[in-house]
Amino acid sequence: MRLARMVALALTVAFVVAACGGTSTTPPSKKLKVAFIWVDPVNGSGWTLQWDRARQDLETKLGVETVAVGPIAESADVIPVYEDLIRKGNKMIFATAFGYQPFTTQEAKKHPDVKFIGIGPNTQAPLPNVSTVYGNLWEARYATGVAAGLMTKTNKIGFVVAHTIPSVVAGVNGFALGVQSVNPKATVKISVTNTWYDPPKETEAANSLIQANADVTAQHEDSTATLLASAAAKIYSIGSEADTHNIAPAAYLTGTYYDWSKYAQDQVTALQNGTWKADDYSGDLESGLIAVGPLNSLVPADVAAKFQQAIADLKSGKIKVFTGPIYDNTGKLRIPSGTTWTTIDIYTKTNFFVKGVDGKVSQ
Repeated sequence: MRLARMVALALTVAFVVAACGGTSTTPPSKKLKVAFIWVDPVNGSGWTLQWDRARQDLETKLGVETVAVGPIAESADVIPVYEDLIRKGNKMIFATAFGYQPFTTQEAKKHPDVKFIGIGPNTQAPLPNVSTVYGNLWEARYATGVAAGLMTKTNKIGFVVAHTIPSVVAGVNGFALGVQSVNPKATVKISVTNTWYDPPKETEAANSLIQANADVTAQHEDSTATLLASAAAKIYSIGSEADTHNIAPAAYLTGTYYDWSKYAQDQVTALQNGTWKADDYSGDLESGLIAVGPLNSLVPADVAAKFQQAIADLKSGKIKVFTGPIYDNTGKLRIPSGTTWTTIDIYTKTNFFVKGVDGKVSQ
C-alpha cells in the first residue's frame, strides 16, 4: 500500500501497582506487552478503527499494556518495526494487514518466543507461533445484498473493490448472490482501486459507478470515501469494516463490520495462562466476529423484514451462501447443484465473479 508518508503512533497506558501491604518485598508484577501494527490511520479508516477498539478493550478489560504503530506499508518496511517492538518487550504482535504475512513469517522464525497474529487466510507455511484471523464476510455481505437488491430502482449497484484477492472476491460474490435472491434483474458493477486505503482514489471509483447509473453502492475498502461520495449524490450506500452509520446517516443503508475484541482478548488470555496455540481462524455471523450494521430507518417494513430474515437464516445455517448451482459471469458452472463449498473451498477456489457481477478477477 502506497501512502504519502508513514506516521508512527505510540499509544501506551500508564500502570501503577498497589503494594501488597505490610513489609512485603514481593516485586510488582510486570504487565504483558501487546503490540499492534496498523496499515492505515485510525481516523478515517473503518478497518483500523475496529482494531483500535479491540486494542483499547485489551487495556480496559485485561489490564495489558499496548502500543500501536502505523501506518506501515505492506512491504519490507514492516521488518524494522517488528524488531523494534520485540526489542521493547512485546510478547504478542497483531499485524493487521494481509500483506504483512511473508514478513511475519521471517520474524516469527527469528523470534520463536513471540506470538504473532496476522490477517488470514494464511498463505504461508505454518509456524507454532503464528496465527491468522479473518471473517466469513460473504455471510454478512449476502444480507446487505438483500437490502441493496430490494432498494435499487435502476437495478444497477456499484461496488468499490480494493483488490481481487479471494477473500475480497468471495465477499463481492456473496453480496451479488444476496442481491439476486430478491432481484434477479439487478447487476453489480465493480471498480477496482488496487489499494486498501486511498480516499481520493476510492471517491473517484465511487463517482464513476454513480455516473454509470448505480443508485446503491457498496465497498470493500478501509476508508469511508464511497459512503461519503454516495451521500453527496443522495443515494444509498453499504458500509464496510466498521459501523459507519453515524458518518452519513441518510446515505447509510446498512453495512458489514468486524468485532475483533473477543478474539483479541481470547488470544491474550491464552498467552497469559499458557494455553495459546497457533490457529487459522475464520469467524462467522453466529460467532459475532463479523456483523451487520443497522438498517436505515426509512427502509420500508417489508424490506426490513426480508433483511432480518436473511440474517437469521444465515446464522442458523438455513442459507449457505455458496451452494450450487452457481455460475460465473461467463456462464460456466462453478458449483454444481447439491454441492456446498466449505470455508477452505471459498478461500482457495474463488478466482471468479458470479453471474450478475460486471467485472474481472486479476489472475
